[in-house]
Amino acid sequence: MQRDPYRWIRHPIYTAILGLAIGTAMVSGRVVSLLGALVLAFAYVRKMRMEEHALGAEFGSAWDAYRRRSWALVPPLF
Repeated sequence: MQRDPYRWIRHPIYTAILGLAIGTAMVSGRVVSLLGALVLAFAYVRKMRMEEHALGAEFGSAWDAYRRRSWALVPPLF
């Protein structure tokens, strides 16, 4: 059974790190910081897809059911 943040979000640590990076970029007001946050977001989304593919191969229909009832990063956006 999924508990706590994993009940709703499959990658809560990635969500937190991306939130921190985007928030820091916004507060700093520097374009280079925002570009860094975007590169980080791209890398995490790519890594997340690779992990989800491996989890699907390992756990099959149980993983598919979990994917259908949870969000990847930020409900209800992604």
